[in-house]
Amino acid sequence: MRSSRDGHLCLTSSDAPELPIEILGDGTDLLPKTPIIKQANRYYLQRNWVYETYILKQVKRLREIKLTDTFPVEVQSNLLPAQRNAIENAIGNAFSIICGGPGTGKTYTAGCLVKTLLSGSSKKNKFRVALGAPTGKAAAHLKSVLGAVDAQVEAATLHRLLKVTPGQTPLFSNKKIDADLVIIDEASMLDVPLLARLLESIGNETRLVLMGDPNQLPPVEAGSLFSEMATLFGTELKQSVRTENTNLLCLAEEINSGKFTKDECLLDWEFDATFPKKLFEKTKPIISWDRPDPAICLKMLNEFRILGALRQGPFGTEALNSQIVREMNQQIQPGQWWAIPIMITANVPQQDLYNGSCGILIGQSSFGIVLREANAYFPEKVPFHLLPPFEVAFCLSIHKSQGSEFEHVLALFPQGSENFGRESLYTAVTRAKKSVEIVADSMCLKAMLSKRLNKTSGFTSRIQEGEK
Repeated sequence: MRSSRDGHLCLTSSDAPELPIEILGDGTDLLPKTPIIKQANRYYLQRNWVYETYILKQVKRLREIKLTDTFPVEVQSNLLPAQRNAIENAIGNAFSIICGGPGTGKTYTAGCLVKTLLSGSSKKNKFRVALGAPTGKAAAHLKSVLGAVDAQVEAATLHRLLKVTPGQTPLFSNKKIDADLVIIDEASMLDVPLLARLLESIGNETRLVLMGDPNQLPPVEAGSLFSEMATLFGTELKQSVRTENTNLLCLAEEINSGKFTKDECLLDWEFDATFPKKLFEKTKPIISWDRPDPAICLKMLNEFRILGALRQGPFGTEALNSQIVREMNQQIQPGQWWAIPIMITANVPQQDLYNGSCGILIGQSSFGIVLREANAYFPEKVPFHLLPPFEVAFCLSIHKSQGSEFEHVLALFPQGSENFGRESLYTAVTRAKKSVEIVADSMCLKAMLSKRLNKTSGFTSRIQEGEK
């Protein structure tokens, strides 16, 4: 149970104690009656066994599909060899994976795939494409980068695409996504319940393409199956097609190999009593006698963001957000305007607001900052009383920043961050497009670089063993 809480799907042991048959099953059924299941030297809680086994079953089904429309197509000539391989793999298989780091052209390759399939499809403008991602922002970005194509394109959060309520991902529903091609971005964020439901929803005449960076943080919940599947089935795009900042790309590669030589990125700050004040000055929150322009505020929001490895504790994102607002409250004068970034924490499709949607709260001080007296902008105006649940977002957790990009990033790694390994450092650095600054204790940084967040599962072994 402790292993499962730490995100592992199973516990491997060659000398586990004998357990009575009422507790321990032998792993021959998808839905066993015992609370613990043993398979080879792997021990599973019942729930984890069901998810892993069901995902294996669905992956096997999709990989064995003989597509009826494997027509000859001409792949575009202006592609790198790996991009061409990724497209050919997606054309020839009902289930494929395009993986790679930032700037390697995953989304561009997906766009070329769509155009290639359209060029050989008899359906023409009836060809249906479904685009999904864990957050609404990432799904909308995928659609915008894809551009105009002669097809019916739907972009939505994965929960909306699957027609499930967040927190509830029931299996065995037999509901299929009505599309010829399903592309899911930021797939490294998928936990096992959502991944199982997604695979189940792909019909035998539909192609599924997962995209993502297997070196990013795995889901908070159990399992890191995307990285395992990327190793088994993925086409990796290694060559960066971005040129704006090769230093950031080199830093990301260094971190991924457990090194860090870019000391110029480190700020000489201590996590002490002076830290919140320094952070406030770095953030430069908007306090003005003139009413702030929502469009300008939202633009500024994407130019600079603080990312933190921890949510809780004196230097976690929750405490730091509160301290910045408290400092604003002390400095603001009656009649002045203020603007505070927020992040939505629930899905409200009827308002086109989703978990991860970022906006800005703008209000005028009477006697300090009162959030409920403000209006929000996304950029559409939303009165406070209509806002879904949200949190202040001067500082974002690195987990929640996945799927987003900012011009400049300040990344914070107080003591305790080492538990998240080098994936946390890599994810923070790859959110930046132009520059990154890092505040980290030297021992903490060393410990992070030496640790990988490998979550144990039996997925790869069971695939290689050819299990039915």
